[in-house]
Amino acid sequence: MPFTRIGLRTLLVTSVTASLTAALLIPPATAEARGAPVESGAAGAAEASTADWMAGLPDGASLASLSVPGTHDTGAWTGTVWSRTQDMELSRQLESGVRALDVRTRHYRDAFPIHHGAEYLHLNFTDVVTDTAVFLSEHPTETVLMRLKKEHTEEENTRTYEETLDHYIESDPETAPLLAEHLWRPSGGERVPDLGEVRGKIVILQDFDAGKGYGIRWGGASTDIQDDYRVPTLFDIPDKWEKARSHFERTADGAPETLYINHLSGSGAPWANPREVATGGPGFRGVNDHARPYLSRSAAEGTLPRTGVVMADFPDQELIGAVIGHNRTVAAQRS
Repeated sequence: MPFTRIGLRTLLVTSVTASLTAALLIPPATAEARGAPVESGAAGAAEASTADWMAGLPDGASLASLSVPGTHDTGAWTGTVWSRTQDMELSRQLESGVRALDVRTRHYRDAFPIHHGAEYLHLNFTDVVTDTAVFLSEHPTETVLMRLKKEHTEEENTRTYEETLDHYIESDPETAPLLAEHLWRPSGGERVPDLGEVRGKIVILQDFDAGKGYGIRWGGASTDIQDDYRVPTLFDIPDKWEKARSHFERTADGAPETLYINHLSGSGAPWANPREVATGGPGFRGVNDHARPYLSRSAAEGTLPRTGVVMADFPDQELIGAVIGHNRTVAAQRS
């Protein structure tokens, strides 16, 4: 049986009333982020302030110069305790300010079901393309970085992974029209584009082998990545955070044309699952708990010029906002 598409989610139309400055000067943790009760209107305003945060950044700013919140294993808002890495589904992640996605595609029966390891997440590439395209249509000033990674085993295919991706881009009646409008197609050698070139577009971070380039190569000459995900026990969380913190310092001092990518995520079966590593447990602070005050302080004090792309498990609005807040310097270049 072929995989069935999950139905299109209801389009969320937000009235963005916050100014650009308000969007970038993200306030301290909202009541929702702290786990306190929150009025529905306040939650809507918080989403509106982050849905268009790229709007006031200059077109000439390289994506490498930005501070970009992202989600590790973006599609894993369902699944077992060892597979689940997110609480928000994709459309909510995007409205909350996330602009970097980690899309794990298994090549199965000439299609791309979304997996975390061996576990199918009841989501397919068509759903990811549709939800991302809907968001970009409603928010054309934004761009979305999308890591595409081969996941698990390839089985029962009549074509290569590259040929199946080309089918989605060129022929599939559901995705081809959307990607024709919203997929950035690089020309010339590998490079990190400027924001003005890719507004309203998906920029692929290519984590698979192919005969041609589809975007920016993951692990290529234009990227510098920290992704040491091994956290054997909760006692190893401080060591994981130290690796992430060191990479933030490396990003601050690094080549301006390089896209730095820093993973806060980690796991260590059977003693530390992704949620415990991210959010902690009794007597333990999670990696997000270390990152949140560090990034909030460095955004307020201007001590970290950019964070690069920050990939996280279970990010809350405060953590997302702390990353976005580092774009003040870039925004000032527009005035």
